[in-house]
Amino acid sequence: MNLLALLDKAKTKLRDDDPFFQERVGLVLDILRSKGTIPYKRCSLNGGLHRQVAAALVMAHESGVSIDVTTRRSQTLHEQGYSTKVLEYCDIMVKDKFLISQTNKAEGRLWLGNVLNTYLDHPLAA
Repeated sequence: MNLLALLDKAKTKLRDDDPFFQERVGLVLDILRSKGTIPYKRCSLNGGLHRQVAAALVMAHESGVSIDVTTRRSQTLHEQGYSTKVLEYCDIMVKDKFLISQTNKAEGRLWLGNVLNTYLDHPLAA
């Protein structure tokens, strides 16, 4: 599924009162922050974006779809209302093996890596 569409759906889903989904998003966010993939120092400023990215990963896992990065142009992201940090986070997730790419950066079709799949498949995370 297109990354931008996934981020839109994640933003909507985060507004729902679904504690199960919220807990899984928190788990993914904790994993990403523990490795330094998503910074914890600017939580008050970018916390919403961080949660939206984590929610997009959870939604991709739940739907069994890839995360398709169709553009890497910062201007395109900005024009469509997205933070340019999203690609930076995705690149770091590829480097840290949280996302699997055919190249060494976030482009094309990305899949969740073993660590995220393992935690999200675990019954206690469900």
